[in-house]
Amino acid sequence: MVPTAVNAFNASEEQTAERTRLIVSAFAYCIVASIIVIGNGLVLSVYCTNGEVRKVPFNRYILYLAIADFMSGTVALPLVAARYFFELVLTGGEHFVVEWGIRFPLLLASFIIVLMTVDRYKLVKDPIKYETSKSNAKNDKVFILVLIFSAVYANIYYVTLATVIPRLGSHEQGLVTITLVNISQVLINVAIPLAIIIIVNGMFLFKLKAELDKFSAGQSVSQSGGQRYADQSTLSPPSTAVPGPEVTIDLVPTTQSTRTANNDLGADTTNDQQANTKRVPANPRRRKLLMITRNLMILVSVYILCYLPVSIVVFLPLFGLSTDALPRAGQVTTFIIFLNSAINPFLYAATSRAYKRGMERIICRRQT
Repeated sequence: MVPTAVNAFNASEEQTAERTRLIVSAFAYCIVASIIVIGNGLVLSVYCTNGEVRKVPFNRYILYLAIADFMSGTVALPLVAARYFFELVLTGGEHFVVEWGIRFPLLLASFIIVLMTVDRYKLVKDPIKYETSKSNAKNDKVFILVLIFSAVYANIYYVTLATVIPRLGSHEQGLVTITLVNISQVLINVAIPLAIIIIVNGMFLFKLKAELDKFSAGQSVSQSGGQRYADQSTLSPPSTAVPGPEVTIDLVPTTQSTRTANNDLGADTTNDQQANTKRVPANPRRRKLLMITRNLMILVSVYILCYLPVSIVVFLPLFGLSTDALPRAGQVTTFIIFLNSAINPFLYAATSRAYKRGMERIICRRQT
């Protein structure tokens, strides 16, 4: 009698703890979904209503990323929550559609970050060519291609399993199937997207270092040349030329450093376009390159930090380290992924004065 009462008491405590955990989890999902929808909706509103923001070509990529994050909050996160809280058992086409709806917005955001890095690489490589060749029409075409690629890539994992596993004989299924599922999940869902992001950002940082080295070398040569000129001027005899009217000759074309509204690097061009020169003041250009790198690395670092936990959890079964707590860990790490979509609007406001001013105007207008 006593053990039965103790077991019933323990069971009731476990049910209470489980109910509390579900309530807290549901509340957390609702809060994060609200932040994603409101924050990224605000970013979309700022872009559509603020001409200062639309003037900067790079802000078009922020628009694309906000669209992907908005889809994550309105489509992917509700599907994850429904599968988690209601323990949906899906088969066939329903399972395929739900999983595609979860993966597509997340993969789209990943590949848009790759586009951002490629755009910054082109800017560092040749700012003049970048400013003269960029347009929203070209960006839109690239975005459509990435959209299609992401939609197709989101299906590769399940198409692979659907085509390979049925070919295995009944005696071959089991360990072979589990191994195949784990390897496919690691490669397609984690390794390939992260590898692309890391490689592209590595190329960007390598190119940035080369440009900064050029600036440092140019400054050293300029300083040494100025010192030699000063020494020669000190040692040369006084001039015996006949005095005449004073003439001032400007050997360096007047340059104007244009700073975009996004607090970003636009292009440093000369006032006289016929001079066709690419001379850019070293110090301002260097500061702008460092600022560009800082803003991009903040965005990429937050993305990697949010995706790193789920990457580790996905790798565990591949090495036979699966435990009973793995499903719970998968739910937690999947939730952390969506925190990236909630944090991004705050990053835009922190790294761009134009976006910050636009958000403040919209919020203050609604409050009044």
